[in-house]
Amino acid sequence: MISRAALAFGQIEIVRTFLAADASPVDYHGTALAYWNDKRGGRLAPAWTDISLMDLPPRVIPLISVTDIIEEPFSSVFRFWGTKLTEIYGGDYSGKSPHLVPPKDLGLSISGGCGRLVQERKPHLEVKEFQTDRGTIGRAIVLRLPLSDDGVHVHHGINISYFEPATQFQPQSDFFTRVFASIDQ
Repeated sequence: MISRAALAFGQIEIVRTFLAADASPVDYHGTALAYWNDKRGGRLAPAWTDISLMDLPPRVIPLISVTDIIEEPFSSVFRFWGTKLTEIYGGDYSGKSPHLVPPKDLGLSISGGCGRLVQERKPHLEVKEFQTDRGTIGRAIVLRLPLSDDGVHVHHGINISYFEPATQFQPQSDFFTRVFASIDQ
């Protein structure tokens, strides 16, 4: 299922597309999805206690965030925030709400990443394309995997990011600093 939402902020537009989790072109997303499925067994999702981030490839851990999710009223905070995410987003958001993460105007919504985990109770892939009138200037691809402590509700989400800046010669952190500066004015 593909759904699109576009949010315009100044000169950069973020086009969000949601896909099935196994549609990711990112190799380590496939590895993480296979690990999640193995730990899940026949259940809705594995529990947080079933997961060890150290079981994932070391190059992936800095690109992971883990959210603690409350369904009613809907809210979430980051339990874990990878070091590469700190570099790209300009801060460590461990213990903080997604409302504080750039672009802040996207915030936390029931139609966004964590909200979809709660509603759909299955993994998904979110592709965020950063576009200007000249075309796509970069992408963020996030695999989201639900975790359930009781086998009924989603209590946590593992988010595994991949970033594709406009050029291979521009550091990711510089690219996203420019994107966020344009959006969070």
